[in-house]
Amino acid sequence: MSKFSLSVLLQSHNGVRWVLLDFFIGACAMFIGLVLSPYVDVYEVYNRVVVCVGYGIVLVLCVRLCGLYAHRMQHLFSRYDILLGSIQASIFAFVAIGLIVNFSHLHVFGRYVVVSVVVLSFIGLSCTRMLAKLYLARNPLRIVLLGCNQLAREFVERVSSDPHFEIVRVANVGDCVNPCREYGVDCQVIDDVHLFAKRLSEANVEIVVSCYEGSIPENMYDLVELLPFQHIDFLNKGAFLEVFFREVTVSYRNLHWQGANFFKPARGAVTSLKRLIDIGVSLLALLLTFPLWLVVIVLVKLDSSGPAFYSQTRVGLLGRPFRIFKFRTMTTEAEKNGAQWATKDDVRVTRVGGVLRKTRLDELPQLWNVLKGDMSLVGPRPERPEFVEILKKEIPLYEWRYLVKPGLTGWAQILFKYGESVADARRKLQYDLFYIKNFCITLDLQILIRTIPLIMKGSQ
Repeated sequence: MSKFSLSVLLQSHNGVRWVLLDFFIGACAMFIGLVLSPYVDVYEVYNRVVVCVGYGIVLVLCVRLCGLYAHRMQHLFSRYDILLGSIQASIFAFVAIGLIVNFSHLHVFGRYVVVSVVVLSFIGLSCTRMLAKLYLARNPLRIVLLGCNQLAREFVERVSSDPHFEIVRVANVGDCVNPCREYGVDCQVIDDVHLFAKRLSEANVEIVVSCYEGSIPENMYDLVELLPFQHIDFLNKGAFLEVFFREVTVSYRNLHWQGANFFKPARGAVTSLKRLIDIGVSLLALLLTFPLWLVVIVLVKLDSSGPAFYSQTRVGLLGRPFRIFKFRTMTTEAEKNGAQWATKDDVRVTRVGGVLRKTRLDELPQLWNVLKGDMSLVGPRPERPEFVEILKKEIPLYEWRYLVKPGLTGWAQILFKYGESVADARRKLQYDLFYIKNFCITLDLQILIRTIPLIMKGSQ
């Protein structure tokens, strides 16, 4: 199999190949588990087939919820993400199929089926993704950019640090002032689009990315029409970042971009269901974690002087202010000189506060905000009004993050580091916009599940 065809297989546009592979892994794991278990009685073949197929389907759904279906992003997963996501999906899927089998009275499970099926599923899911990650790391996707401008430079700056992508060159019609020279990317003038397309294929280029700010030059349409015949994908910069990095760019705005990225305030049946989930989960979590609250309150009081709780004004849905509640993690004089950005290793954080921040236990009181309706379990993190005014001036479309309720955790929190600057806020906004654009209950569930390993790792 050629490098190109294998790359296409691993980086499927719609993830269908991965779905079929995971279904096969699940069905085979269940079949082997039933065969190997000495405590499984002889049942009709029909029942065994139903259970194997059912487990394969449920495993695919659980893999999706655990975030391992990023289609063309297999290379971006860390080994920890792959291993933890695989074991989560395997366990969730077996619990689900076990409940289904129990209620349907098929009763085909022996006590050793659990271990064998979960272990085999975990090995299958994790090994296939580890091998895909290894292959893509050694065979980066080769990219050619169209347009010698600031957008091309921003693209190279964003992507060149990732070893899974190789930017071959920047190309343009006419003048070619190379904006990417400092990154070691050459610039080429396109004289003949037919010859250029042929050379792209010979150089094993897999994707051409348009970085033109407006419409592309007239003769570039001829090139775009030739690319499918050379088996080369064509994307604009915004589409590339959305497909590969799960973010919506704010680098440029025009009517075409606005039409492709239409946002509106969240409402309708889905938001009503989301609100019911918020109420049910937050109320249950408040009841279950109440003893932990008492422990944290005592530790905070013993560690430093001052109240155990801390309250701030934050900006919520459609820009409305509300009071957020947290366990205090900083000294009482942390902002005697006014509002300041919190940093990863902030010296104002107390000893107990550092532990609370890493485990996110400082945010437990925000369950009350969720129950009240000021916040949701999932959404962009709420920001302080003082910083919002600054960021609105520095970052285009910053107000759009308030088209949905802020949340305890969010897409930006699981994909990006702790924000410490305007540049970090810009990147996090692009992740927040992706969440808003693709908002659905299954994405919320995926974010909640993927938040678990962050807490386990002590990520801020």
